[in-house]
Amino acid sequence: MVCVWAIVGAAATGAGAENQTVMALQGPNRFAPDDVSINQHETVTWKNGAGTHNVQFTDGSYEQPSDPSNSSWTVSRTFETPGTFTFICREHGSAMSGTVHVVAAPGTPPPGGWPPPQEPGCGGGPEPGSGGPAPGGQPPGETGGAALKVTLKVSDATPLAGRAVRLFGGVRPARDGRKLHIQRRLRNRRFKTIATTRLHAARGDRSIYSLKLRIAKDTVVRARVAGDAGGVSGGRKLDVHRAA
Repeated sequence: MVCVWAIVGAAATGAGAENQTVMALQGPNRFAPDDVSINQHETVTWKNGAGTHNVQFTDGSYEQPSDPSNSSWTVSRTFETPGTFTFICREHGSAMSGTVHVVAAPGTPPPGGWPPPQEPGCGGGPEPGSGGPAPGGQPPGETGGAALKVTLKVSDATPLAGRAVRLFGGVRPARDGRKLHIQRRLRNRRFKTIATTRLHAARGDRSIYSLKLRIAKDTVVRARVAGDAGGVSGGRKLDVHRAA
């Protein structure tokens, strides 16, 4: 049986993004998890588990506690604006950092609003009035239009057993806020979902994702966009080995 474990907080199985908790730890000094995804208006809570730390966002928008402390502190921040936010521990700098991905609430229009609807047409071509897709794609949650192109990359295709592997990639056209499933291939050649994350905005008509998994044995994984039958990446084989 192939065993795969999702790192807590990196990908929430089932319901997708939700309020997250991050621990500040030592030996080595680190945030765990160091990459979380939430929906707009949701909250991340940081707790000090060991060491002298604090939480400082690199854009200067937030720092708590005001000075690094070795007490058992707990601080929280609610994110009202979509985007990607980087935080560090001021005591340890960029060597102890993390990222919060904030996904726009469903139905939230992009900057400038949704493009105006096109007039009905017959051919679905690019000319005005042809009935083709509106520029910039569709509002989140709708399917159809151009076929999705889903990519899946891995940080290490030959990891040590139990080591964290980062899986990341993109979806084009954009599907910001949609769920994306990471699936592994079973012996009967079918695929089973082992982790779920959310797509978030990138430049151009593209969404991106990133999460970490611990892999115990050889397996083949793929990425699939929920609700889009054709939104599936190619399979990536992971050859797991053990230290000599």
